[in-house]
Amino acid sequence: RQLLGPANWLLGVDQPRVFLVQTMDRAELRPSGGFTGQYGELSITSGRVGPFSLHDISGVEYTDNSPTVGQLAPTAYRSWWPFENWGLRDSNLSADFPTTAHIAIAEYKHEVKRNVDGVVTFTPFFIEHILQAIGPIKIPKYNETITAENLEQKLHYYQLDNAGIRRIEIIEHVTANNPNIRKLFTSQVASVLMDRLRHVTPAELLSLGVQVLHDLKTKDLQIYMTNPQIESLLEEYNDAAAIDRSNTHDGLLIVQTNVSASKASQYVQTIVHDTVKLDAQGGATHTLQMQLIYNQLGPVYGLDTYRDYIRFYVPESAKLLSGNGFDTGVALCGGPLAACPPDGVYPHHELVCPTGTYDAGAAAQMIGDPYQGAWHPIDQIGRPDNTKSDEPGKAMFGGYVVIPKNCSMTVTLSWYVPSLGQSSYNLLVQRQASTFPSLDLTVIPSGATCVGSSDAGLNYNGIVTQDTEFQLKSTAIAHSNSTTCSLMESTNMHIVP
Repeated sequence: RQLLGPANWLLGVDQPRVFLVQTMDRAELRPSGGFTGQYGELSITSGRVGPFSLHDISGVEYTDNSPTVGQLAPTAYRSWWPFENWGLRDSNLSADFPTTAHIAIAEYKHEVKRNVDGVVTFTPFFIEHILQAIGPIKIPKYNETITAENLEQKLHYYQLDNAGIRRIEIIEHVTANNPNIRKLFTSQVASVLMDRLRHVTPAELLSLGVQVLHDLKTKDLQIYMTNPQIESLLEEYNDAAAIDRSNTHDGLLIVQTNVSASKASQYVQTIVHDTVKLDAQGGATHTLQMQLIYNQLGPVYGLDTYRDYIRFYVPESAKLLSGNGFDTGVALCGGPLAACPPDGVYPHHELVCPTGTYDAGAAAQMIGDPYQGAWHPIDQIGRPDNTKSDEPGKAMFGGYVVIPKNCSMTVTLSWYVPSLGQSSYNLLVQRQASTFPSLDLTVIPSGATCVGSSDAGLNYNGIVTQDTEFQLKSTAIAHSNSTTCSLMESTNMHIVP
């Protein structure tokens, strides 16, 4: 009975519901999971789903009378967002999906002049999982068969490859200056897929239901509803893709933003080593090393140099101790200066490139860029230059990291979290959608917590695929003054937005 009201609202029983749908391209990583270049409206009236199609946002924003001309990013993100004419395509600036959804709803109203009742976004993985459940789909007009294995490759081919775009021109009888040309194939895929989903078998429907629940956990599907009851249900089951703001335990969320004007994120591997040393007062000192390995194994459809704005979110009481590897904006070598040394530019080899390739290259047009239209220098590195959090209830350390093609960069960061009043140490590691960071976590208990414990600490090493809680468990040994400790991991936690 409690669910009847929310269900009727969702199904449009009292009045039609309209939801903004956005696709996310993980190859161009953004805070909520990827660049949102396409949008559509999903309408539901009395339980019936209306016709659905995807549109290229450039048809709204890249026009002579664009509503985004001269528009800056929201105030909280303005200090670092590098591009002018901010709009819906760049609205997912927060990894907290309810926050991003609020921004998108307001911007959609501004640009398209329509109200919506919620926002649904998804990564290519979500569609791949659907195809795994229902099988391949055929796009007769293009003589293509789309599978879970070739989905991303085909979408990028028709959106970004000149040969694919030329094929669209021929098949659709459109000219190259058509603002929607690059997304016409994707729209065909969406149309065929929606039609196929209207005719699923009961067994396929069950499989899809299981997959939806899984993808909500991994944030490959993210949903926000303006109905408070529905949103509360998503929060209750940890399916709201929200940032934890409870500050009752330790926490870490790393958010990366590709501002390279390229699809290079798919070729960047993220490796995180975090050593947490606990003290007798219950405080925790983090010493973190983050390695970004950029091997350009395929086309990036843009500029070669990878520019990543990285934000580290930690408990509100945390204090930054040190940091290095962040771009300072102070030129060191290359560009208009003398060429960089062929075998390294920093004393501790934070940046490692093939010999003779230490070169920052070109960059997209950025606000206040003194090297606009010219080759950029490699800059000096240092601490994160942004310590003003854009998320309530969280401290934040952020800055730019610049990695030339086929290079790796190591970023280091250390901070202290005072006691949060926990009876035992808990660390919640939240995962940004579309990322698969390798995490090497070591917790070193204080002697008071684990008598006789090893200085080497307790370790977890694996790939983070969803929000994961780590808890230090201590057990007294009978007839002994010693205590054994273990590090337990769980993905079944309650997140307080």
